Amino acid sequence: LCCHSVTKESLSKVLAERLKGLQQCIVVDTSGGCGSAFELYLVSKEFDGVSLLERHRMVQNLLKEEIKQIHALSMKTWTPEQWNKKKLKLPKELLDEKQS
Repeated sequence: LCCHSVTKESLSKVLAERLKGLQQCIVVDTSGGCGSAFELYLVSKEFDGVSLLERHRMVQNLLKEEIKQIHALSMKTWTPEQWNKKKLKLPKELLDEKQS
């Protein structure tokens, strides 16, 4: 039985509340519903001019408490301009996961 309290819905809600300028937030539970592994696809104007490493640090700092309960977290952090190019290459199923 799973005891994790983090869900894709709770992660989406937290990110929407804490990440300024968030335009897209896709959270995929890659743990089979257990809540121990997630993929994040985040688009924000806040990422403009920020290195990839710093973008990831920004998100990790926003999710400090949640990360303690997660075994694996991967993320794609894009500016709106990058999103417009990359979204065409993403699987349709992923875009259907879109939370906001």
